[in-house]
Amino acid sequence: MAVTIKDIAKLAGVTHSTVSRCLNDKPGASDSMRAQIKKIAADLGFEFNANARGLNTSRTGTIGIIFDEDAEDSKLHFFTNSFLSQIRSILEKEDLDILTSFNQNSYSHKDNIMKLVNRKKVDGFILLSSSITAESIAFLNESEIPFVFSHQIPSPDFGEVNAVYCDHFKGAELATQHLIDRGRRRILCVKRENEREEFQMRTEGYRQVLLDNGLHFDPDYVIPGGYSLNCGAETMERIEPYLEKVDGIFAHTDLLALGLIKELTKKGIRIPEDISVVGYDNIELCTYVEPNLTSINQPSKMISEKTCENLISQLSGEKISHVRIITPNLIIRESS
Repeated sequence: MAVTIKDIAKLAGVTHSTVSRCLNDKPGASDSMRAQIKKIAADLGFEFNANARGLNTSRTGTIGIIFDEDAEDSKLHFFTNSFLSQIRSILEKEDLDILTSFNQNSYSHKDNIMKLVNRKKVDGFILLSSSITAESIAFLNESEIPFVFSHQIPSPDFGEVNAVYCDHFKGAELATQHLIDRGRRRILCVKRENEREEFQMRTEGYRQVLLDNGLHFDPDYVIPGGYSLNCGAETMERIEPYLEKVDGIFAHTDLLALGLIKELTKKGIRIPEDISVVGYDNIELCTYVEPNLTSINQPSKMISEKTCENLISQLSGEKISHVRIITPNLIIRESS
């Protein structure tokens, strides 16, 4: 766990501001206090952030983009190709470059966010990781480094932060209602095993629409799926007992949906005649398979634009704390 200024203040029995003054060699603290604070910091392995003093006068012209370490390769590939292209286009107009990294160094397990700040590598961050810690956020706030969560729902523990993400509850509502409008009444929800809030919201949106339409919600009809296209066979084993009852499937991701379509087709099940399938993410592969996959589209261009607008405002000195929730839309194709 990363050490923060608050930890040092607690051990020294002084205020947060006193620790900050001592570490930054500012007036208002005695030499003995300054020495004591610096010794405690050194003993705890605290990484002093020299960048906090010089950010405004020593810009790097680079924005750090932080991904999840455990992001599955296939999803990461499909997502980053389009997102990074959009982000790069927007930031280059502002004469800003990008630097991509993950939460932690894979060998030392040290916090890469702290390292990038301490080494004065970046002026701000776009956070695409769901694994950002409260310690990292506290460090960024103490360092006065601009940051925006993008495509990720920040933890309430972080307090007021800047974020731009999709309304996943609404997306699941659109998917499930579409299946009901197609006459489907026994709809299976194949969820991501990862219990991040965005996936919880997708399950809850599915549940709510069933109830709103007078249909029974059965928790047994929410089945955990795998993480990639290659997990289709494994996921199929879990849903096979339900196949004679089910006439619709809402999958939490397109990769799950596409893997299932492949396995269902092997069993002679017709899509959409026997079972309609709707995915989520609207990745490029949706139109490269037969049948083309109906999917919930996250307006990535709008999310990218609003993310960059927010970050650039902070870089310009504006103190903001704003959450922007983007409404998704349904792209209807052959699978439903």
